[in-house]
Amino acid sequence: MEAPKQQKAVLVQLRSKIQHPGQPAETHEMQATGQIIEKKGQAYLLFEEQTEGMPSVRTTVKLHAEDAFIMRKGGVQMRLPFRTDDARFGTYGNGPAIMDLLVETKKLQWTPGIFSVTYDLHAEGNLLGKYQLTITYSEVTK
Repeated sequence: MEAPKQQKAVLVQLRSKIQHPGQPAETHEMQATGQIIEKKGQAYLLFEEQTEGMPSVRTTVKLHAEDAFIMRKGGVQMRLPFRTDDARFGTYGNGPAIMDLLVETKKLQWTPGIFSVTYDLHAEGNLLGKYQLTITYSEVTK
């Protein structure tokens, strides 16, 4: 028998900094409502990204300090696996085209309420960019 899932409503704040080779850094911020789900002792953050004029994207983040991932489904399909000081294969797709990625994790941290990862993204042997992502979340109180 499967252990019951625990769910909590949360407010999510996402901040990303992207440095593409030869270009100035870009910073993006987003807020959403979501849920923290604990399943079999593992925590997952689920939320939906809404961008004006674009299809919504459902995002799942496996929250862990040593082995995490971000999975996005909807207008964008993406899976980025993270393991500290390791390189792993991921994917990115927009429509029918899917590209293989190499995700080189530089720093990975998670404590309840904040998830942070710094990583380099490569495709076909080329550096696409250096990324810093911080997701903070807090329980919705009624």
